[in-house]
Amino acid sequence: MNDTERLDWLEKQPGEGLINDDAGRWAVSCGGMQNVPDFDGPMDISTMFFVEKEDWRPSIREAIDAAIEKEDAENTI
Repeated sequence: MNDTERLDWLEKQPGEGLINDDAGRWAVSCGGMQNVPDFDGPMDISTMFFVEKEDWRPSIREAIDAAIEKEDAENTI
């Protein structure tokens, strides 16, 4: 998978966030909370993500690939 395909996939995931921690690890998370955004335009929001320890990866690419694999596995059940 190339970077364009990764970004295209990520762009189609509503509510998911690509985040990193202070240790340089990356994850794609869909678990968390935020205030309801105003769909008429950008606004300040407060967001809190929950990331399971097994979802952290050392690179952005690996984090996106792991999220794609996790979604594929959930869709085959």
